[in-house]
Amino acid sequence: MDTSGILLTVLLIVASVLCIAGVWAAVEAARASRSLKTLAQHLDAQVVPLLEKADVTIDAVNAELLRADAIVSRIEEITDRVESTTRTVQGVANAPAEIVTDIADRVRRAWKRRQAESTAPDAEESESPSVVPTDTAPAQDDADETSST
Repeated sequence: MDTSGILLTVLLIVASVLCIAGVWAAVEAARASRSLKTLAQHLDAQVVPLLEKADVTIDAVNAELLRADAIVSRIEEITDRVESTTRTVQGVANAPAEIVTDIADRVRRAWKRRQAESTAPDAEESESPSVVPTDTAPAQDDADETSST
């Protein structure tokens, strides 16, 4: 055998090994492709219904949020009405007490003023008995006249 024959045999063996490796790679690529196709079909069968359920759930949650918003709005309206009514009732309930307090304050001020007026001439008379103030003399005369009648 000469060198060209040996080389040709080696090349045939290498080419055969490369062909077998190529066929093996093609078979593996076909298996991977089938596996990816099966995975895609499985995901399509599983994920699409889940997404549809999620869409329905989100719509239901939005509807409940709108309902809750309406309830909160009604509660705010009722709270405003109750607050207004409470202010009105409080005003009505406190009005008599305020009137009585106002009258009591007026009576107390008048009483204090009257006591101050009645004690002021007595204090002046005790300090200087010979001097009679001109303003208090007619008031005392009037008081004497009313007490005698």
